[in-house]
Amino acid sequence: MHWPSWRRAVDRLGRRGKGARRADPVLRPRRSLGMTAALAAVLCGLGAFTLWGTLQATQATEVQGQALVLDAIFSEANAAVAVQEMQARHYQLEPSVASRARYLEAAGQADATLRRAVELSTGAALEDALRLQAEQSAYRQAADELIIMVTDRNPDAVQQDRLEVTPAYYTLQHDITEVARDHHTQAQKLVADLRKVQTRMFAATIVGFAIGLGLVAAIWRVMLGYQRRVLQHAEVSQYQALHDPLTGLANRLLFQRRLEDALDPARPDAEQLAVMLIDMNGFKAVNDTLGHQAGDDVLVETGHRLRKVVRDGDIVARLGGDEFAVLLPSVASADVATEIAERATGALRRNFLLPAGSAAVSGSVGMVLGRPGTSAEDMLRHADAAMYRAKTSGKGVALYDPEVDTDQPGRMALFGDLRALLTDGDPDGQLVLYYQPQVRLADATVSATEALVRWRHPQLGLLSPGVFLGVAETGGLEIPLTYHLMRIAVKQAAHWCAQGRPMTVSVNVSPNCLLDDAFVGQVRSALAEHGLPATLLRLEITESGMTTDPGRAQDALRRVRRDGVQVSIDDFGTGFSSLSQLKLLAADELKIDRTFIHDLATDPGDAILVRSAIELAHNLGMFVTAEGVEDLTALAILDELGCDQVQGFALAYPVPADALMAEIRKAQDTARSTLKPATRRGPATVQPTQTAAALNP
Repeated sequence: MHWPSWRRAVDRLGRRGKGARRADPVLRPRRSLGMTAALAAVLCGLGAFTLWGTLQATQATEVQGQALVLDAIFSEANAAVAVQEMQARHYQLEPSVASRARYLEAAGQADATLRRAVELSTGAALEDALRLQAEQSAYRQAADELIIMVTDRNPDAVQQDRLEVTPAYYTLQHDITEVARDHHTQAQKLVADLRKVQTRMFAATIVGFAIGLGLVAAIWRVMLGYQRRVLQHAEVSQYQALHDPLTGLANRLLFQRRLEDALDPARPDAEQLAVMLIDMNGFKAVNDTLGHQAGDDVLVETGHRLRKVVRDGDIVARLGGDEFAVLLPSVASADVATEIAERATGALRRNFLLPAGSAAVSGSVGMVLGRPGTSAEDMLRHADAAMYRAKTSGKGVALYDPEVDTDQPGRMALFGDLRALLTDGDPDGQLVLYYQPQVRLADATVSATEALVRWRHPQLGLLSPGVFLGVAETGGLEIPLTYHLMRIAVKQAAHWCAQGRPMTVSVNVSPNCLLDDAFVGQVRSALAEHGLPATLLRLEITESGMTTDPGRAQDALRRVRRDGVQVSIDDFGTGFSSLSQLKLLAADELKIDRTFIHDLATDPGDAILVRSAIELAHNLGMFVTAEGVEDLTALAILDELGCDQVQGFALAYPVPADALMAEIRKAQDTARSTLKPATRRGPATVQPTQTAAALNP
């Protein structure tokens, strides 16, 4: 199936080829997911690096701090030792209590500083501190002895100074200076290393932040693109939800919205508007004969033609199947709306030139006028009623008339009820058959009856066929309805046969059933299910119904006739089939339409046509039944013209199955009293199932 308008809608949004793959929000989750994962990895890496860098910096800071403390302590110890030496020399020059006190204080300060160095040091620094502490002890011991000698004016003081104190001092001074210098150098190196770590961390942080920022920007871009594509996708989805995918026209939902907007009482311009419902005639035959692709092509072309005949601002919609609608938001008069409707029907009557062949369809248009404040549901229902009248009358266009159309039940509701009934199998038996006896003129007896449907609707009462058969036909329910009614008729005929009163039952068959592949199987299944002899079932086919696809229809009829089922051509004289098709048609009975019987007694032309039809049927091996016999004069004339069988209100009415036997007796009594015994023929000269079969094998 092609979707031309849908493709155009998608192309307008840029979704074509590779662009469609890029624009589809469902096809690009991996890219966004990959970027998100990369950003998460970068952020995790940056966090881990920051944590590692912080730990490294903390450790470096602690080591640096310890180095600086040791540098300060050893520098302080160096100064304390120098002060201690200076105070010792000062005491040698000026021995006094004050000088000795200053020396002791300086010596105590040097001891305390080195003791602190030992307490705070670890590793190699501890070894240096212990070594310096030992040298300080040795130096102080020598210095203390020198102080005592100076105090006692011991002449050996000079030798003590030269041999003990001075060498010990220089050793201590040299070592403490080296240790202080080494720790100072190490502290400076650690400071430089810490700066390098901080510089690396700063650079790495900047790089990681830049990468993360770049990924955030990329993800943001992807998200914006994703959001844009989601909006585009939502726009496409909204378009799809409000438009028919095949024709590109507004669908039922959008049409309903536009209609409700036009009917809004708050509209500043309360102008008159019009609604048209358009139903295609002959569209199903296009599907059945040329294929569904051809049917799609017809629907697309129908949308194009309707758009050309309406005005700017008018809305054309496809409501479903072969049903279209037009909204005229502003229309000056009914004449203007009628003119547009006639243009539409004229456009649809032109042949559709399709790749599969030429197709001839038409359209039935129902119109209704309204003003803001009117119910949208009422307008659609009224337009549907008018459309149904346009279809049944054959005029093509009909304007809603309350006096004419109000008597029609709501067709939409009827369609829903009928569809539900057929879907569920009619468990309550609402669809019933009435039977009208057919009197054989040769002996004024009844051996056949026609089954006519009635609907016992729970709310509307007993409905005649004219009320709902059109609904079934336009809604595509005629095939399941035909099969359902055929089974009811076969079951009833089998019941009569079992009671010892075999009777042929005629069932009207929709022309579309002949194009259904399941038709022959349905007939055989119904007969087999109820055990009815095939010769007691007669299928009535309208003459005009054979023109859609004569080949397929004739093939289906030949197959059921080979099983013994009789075939009748109904409404003969009202269709447009040729005599050549009639010659080839496999049929047993020809039914003359009531339009030729109604004025038979007063119109010589009708008598000539009826006589010709009877002779033609007999020559083709068919027996003739006249329907619509409503007066006894026509009955007598038909007998004189050689008609084989009649039915009509003059003899009997359609009645339920349980009242049929009484109606048969009434019909036979009426026929016997009307037809003179002398004119009554013997058995029919034409054997319907044998002679016709010989002519139409």
